[in-house]
Amino acid sequence: MKYAVMAVVCAVLCAQPVVASQPASSRFLIGNWTCTYHAGKTSAKYNATFSYDMGGNWIRERDSWTGGGGDEGMFTYDPKRGGWTAVVLEQEGVTVVFHAAGSNPNYITYHSVYPDASMTEIFERASSTKYTLHFTQTAHGKTIKSFDTCVKS
Repeated sequence: MKYAVMAVVCAVLCAQPVVASQPASSRFLIGNWTCTYHAGKTSAKYNATFSYDMGGNWIRERDSWTGGGGDEGMFTYDPKRGGWTAVVLEQEGVTVVFHAAGSNPNYITYHSVYPDASMTEIFERASSTKYTLHFTQTAHGKTIKSFDTCVKS
């Protein structure tokens, strides 16, 4: 009897639809973007493609540029914690984990927590067809800054 009750409870809980944790206003990202990266005198163009993943609870970003290079990232909003998590996987094998407080999907200030706390990235939605990224990293006494502008393709 005890197992029958547990089976019914599990069936009811498992039958509940998965509720996506992404705020509705982050939907504007889904699709293709053309981006320009600037760091000092260096500029480069790349494409970013966003899609839902893992039942709509994460947004996947795939970046690609001329020559076959690319990176991948996943981010999500955790309503229980009231904050964001982003995981970036670079083609060189580097992985970075970021966290950000707050629920505003239009302005997110991420701080790295792995492999160290030297990085900050600010995501800012300028409009439904444009966003910017401001990145700063301080390592070995040097500060690296970059700025990306992305426009929906």
